[in-house]
Amino acid sequence: MALSNMMKHYLTVKERYPDCIIFYRLGDFYEMFFEDAVEASKVLDLTLTGRDCGLEERAPMCGVPFHASENYIAKLVENGYKVAICEQLTDAKPGKELVVRDVVRVVTPGTVIDETMLDKEKNNYIVAINIKSKQSNIEAGVAYCDLSTGEFIFEELDGQFSSVLEQLDGVLTRISPSEIYCNENEIQTLESLTILKNKSIGYVGKYSNETYSKEETENLLKTQFGEDCFENSLKSGTIGARASGILVDYLRSTQKRGLEHINEIKHASEKFIMHLDITTRKNLELTETIREHKKRGSLLSVLDNTSTCMGGRMFRNWICSPLLNEGEINNRLDAIENIISNIIVREEIKRCLSKVSDIERIAGRIAYGNFNPKDALALKQTAGQLPQLKNLLQGYTAKKLKGFYEELDELLDVFNLLEATISENAPALLRDGDIIKEGFDKNLDEYRNSKQLANQWLSDLETKERELTGIKNLRIAYNKVFGYFIEVNKSQIANVPYRYQRKQTVANNERYITEDLKIIEEKVESAKENAIKLELEIFNQIRSFLLENLKRIQKVAKVIAELDCLLSGAITAVKNNYCKPKINNRIKHIKIQAGRHPVVEQINKNETFVPNDTFLNDGSDKSMIITGPNMAGKSTYMRQVALIVLMAHVGLYVPATSAEISITDRIFTRIGASDDVAFGQSTFMVEMVEVANILNNATNKSLALLDEIGRGTSTFDGLSIAWAVMEHISQNLNMKTLFSTHYHELTELEGVLEGVKNYRITVKEFNDEVIFLRKIVRGGANKSFGVAVAKLAGLPQNVITRAKEISKNLEDSEIKRQITEKNLSSNANYEENLNVNRNVVGILKDLDINKITPLSAFEILADLIEKAK
Repeated sequence: MALSNMMKHYLTVKERYPDCIIFYRLGDFYEMFFEDAVEASKVLDLTLTGRDCGLEERAPMCGVPFHASENYIAKLVENGYKVAICEQLTDAKPGKELVVRDVVRVVTPGTVIDETMLDKEKNNYIVAINIKSKQSNIEAGVAYCDLSTGEFIFEELDGQFSSVLEQLDGVLTRISPSEIYCNENEIQTLESLTILKNKSIGYVGKYSNETYSKEETENLLKTQFGEDCFENSLKSGTIGARASGILVDYLRSTQKRGLEHINEIKHASEKFIMHLDITTRKNLELTETIREHKKRGSLLSVLDNTSTCMGGRMFRNWICSPLLNEGEINNRLDAIENIISNIIVREEIKRCLSKVSDIERIAGRIAYGNFNPKDALALKQTAGQLPQLKNLLQGYTAKKLKGFYEELDELLDVFNLLEATISENAPALLRDGDIIKEGFDKNLDEYRNSKQLANQWLSDLETKERELTGIKNLRIAYNKVFGYFIEVNKSQIANVPYRYQRKQTVANNERYITEDLKIIEEKVESAKENAIKLELEIFNQIRSFLLENLKRIQKVAKVIAELDCLLSGAITAVKNNYCKPKINNRIKHIKIQAGRHPVVEQINKNETFVPNDTFLNDGSDKSMIITGPNMAGKSTYMRQVALIVLMAHVGLYVPATSAEISITDRIFTRIGASDDVAFGQSTFMVEMVEVANILNNATNKSLALLDEIGRGTSTFDGLSIAWAVMEHISQNLNMKTLFSTHYHELTELEGVLEGVKNYRITVKEFNDEVIFLRKIVRGGANKSFGVAVAKLAGLPQNVITRAKEISKNLEDSEIKRQITEKNLSSNANYEENLNVNRNVVGILKDLDINKITPLSAFEILADLIEKAK
């Protein structure tokens, strides 16, 4: 049997898009066939049926209504599928063999533009990667775009294989893309990246290197971004240009349109952004918590006080991309300081921004063609706030804010056009009509008047028919299926004249049509169709005007987003009592007075947060060895130092009374215990891999947080590794380090290794209970209080009692062993006393009696007495 013409065409489309689920438009439905139908029916929970198509067996088939397709497409995309929408391009007419159909768009995780499928707080990036071997090194071009906003950025990475992969992992982790498009020869290389191993990418597509020549990519870029696109940071023939051209081609081929809102290409460089690996981002909980993967409890949840969706997305990107550019950092800080200085203006700006819509994504919809009347009203409301916003910016002196005042376009012509044309009660859908205001267009008003006259005609006809027939409850009604009709109760059927033509029977009534009613109906429907058609023409003219002014709207969106971020920084600083940090290339230390953890102090408001100082430099105070019991706050303290440093590099005020921060190229963290069963790595192996990453990639400008190194193996092995790591950091890396440990033996490194200082978290013992004071002071802890913490956790009392007995026996044995060893070697005894003396002297030299509190003085004195004994 021969295939039907329709099915032949379907198979041709499927052959062109083999990796897509084909949504094939048939009337009011999108149908799926064969393997697409089988696959989609499972994901979408649809009934699988069949269709005769000229084959021996019926083709598996399922479908969805075209007007509700967005939800079904969203579900498929969410599950990692691509959807090719094959639309009906001509109307079905008698005698015509086949309706013309073709693919009008391919929807993938990275090319979603429907508002319901997007997260308003996050960018939705698609990435194209091109990797090229270069003798012993490799280079990688990375281009990424948010189709919903038009943002397009490229980066270029170059160096040794492992270094480039590590940088690439950092880029992908930072932007968290939904889709990756890469050259097929390098897919195995990319599979080693953390972001791919974690299966956090919606779709990974492949292309052939041979597909794109230098000339082709150059033409693609010039067509998209203009003839002058190679005059700035983008250079023809480079790996970055190649990746950018590939991404442009992919977007055009899947979206089937010009994409006018993608009109600017930017260059980002890892040289100007602090590199944070995925472990550090996770441990510091920048945008989501480790356990629940929720925003609440993250750094972002505390700092984000933005008023607009655009500002929220930009602020999230700020937190994920701390700066290394001293000038840009301080420009942000100066702007926040300026905003803080005037509370009245600050509140007025916030009030204006609260009425601003997401015009960044509205601009994308203008270019894309799915701009609707509600978008027009939202754009008008936003434009209406711009004159006042510009006026409020007039008095600021900070460089950034002055720039905003000069750059902010009030879009008066846009506002005036939308104010004159779009009805305040306009529906979301164009086909519903009543979009354009009365009085704007004479012809449109006439069509509407015809409709109103028709209502009068219908009323007059109803009165006339009641009189002629004597049926007093006769009425003329309308519905979308049957149009206009005369409705008569069945008890009055005998009075119905012969000229009435039966149209429908319902429960208690009969419905009829007459020649007079047909004439009126034709006039009404004609007026309605003409009105909607004319409204559509007017609306398309409005869209064309907005398209011509798209760059102006996008520029306003960027100014508003950045202003919103700076306003958020000011609001948070005032609300949480933050200070303006000093940060520049001349400062070589990290000096924090009364620092606090920004998240912990907000979540635990019932408990007063205990602030702590920090001093790290590249000489005498490079490394802090922090001892103290579990639950005392070592990890919280270390994280707060890292977060304060990170916030300063973002250009935000920090939770402290004062802070001086050196430019820090990277923050590393090795905190907590986790395994990776899927990849055959134990907790200790994961720990060692993370430590290796730090030791192999840190520089003398880095900050490292190392928590309990070596605890995943035997005591002697663990202590040996921890000791060797500290020696390597001190002697070879010279970076600023916070090193918390339960190995008290490591406190002997003070005085032996240059720049190593001992600190401990203070506790108080009272009636066999442990009170955590949360204060960090100089000196090492002499006890771990592990049994006390176990008691707090709720272990049975008999277990606690027995643990104490065992601990005492072990301590007594250890003391006897140490006495024996001392008696056997007077040199060892002398060396130990010498180390103790160095330790005591070091602590005394670092004390500032003008700043120390009585409680801290008591704790330090007790520690010194213990050491002297």
